[in-house]
Amino acid sequence: MSGSNEHIVTLLKLRQELVERCRAAASNMEPGGIVATTKSVIEFQMSIEAIDRPIDDEKTLQGKLQ
Repeated sequence: MSGSNEHIVTLLKLRQELVERCRAAASNMEPGGIVATTKSVIEFQMSIEAIDRPIDDEKTLQGKLQ
């Protein structure tokens, strides 16, 4: 496995963990906690999107190296 592939795998694992935590935060919402839950979901989504960019960059870089 090339170094670029390893970076993609690592980033995908991190992304998956963030998705799972976001799902857990959303499903554990307590009555009246919609504002706090929404803020958590937004923070997770921003983090997920931030991880998507380097994943795309690694894929682009990998394509250029082949």
